Amino acid sequence: MKIPSRPGRENSLDGDTMTPMIDVVFLLLVFFICASVGSTADKLLPAELNGSSTSSLEPAPRPQPDKWEHPPVQIRIEVSQQGSNPIAVFLDDQPLPGIEALSQRLTNLAVADLSTRIILNIDDEVEVQQFILIYDLCQKLKFDNVSFAVRRPN
Repeated sequence: MKIPSRPGRENSLDGDTMTPMIDVVFLLLVFFICASVGSTADKLLPAELNGSSTSSLEPAPRPQPDKWEHPPVQIRIEVSQQGSNPIAVFLDDQPLPGIEALSQRLTNLAVADLSTRIILNIDDEVEVQQFILIYDLCQKLKFDNVSFAVRRPN
């Protein structure tokens, strides 16, 4: 018995066997299009490349530190034994003629860096009024870090 065949169909290499493969390729295409829509494209800045050399004529700059830190400023006030001024003022162990000179130096320092750490080292014999005057000066200049030096008890 002979199986009837359609006219014009003599082999199995026609389009019917290609349909599943076309479906798979189409589904892969749809998948990659949908996947690429959700991602953000990397944008590059335009850059002109001069030559093909990888070396530079100028040396690379040294990396800068994150923050410049300098030692704290120490203000020492003692009772003066000589002269007409009742107190002696020292800024980092350098004697100053008075509170006016200290005020000028602190103003210059405040312009340069308000985060400078200031340590007030006040002698026990200094009047509270003089001490408060210098502390108020530091507060008026808006220094961020004003500390007081203390001595350990014997």
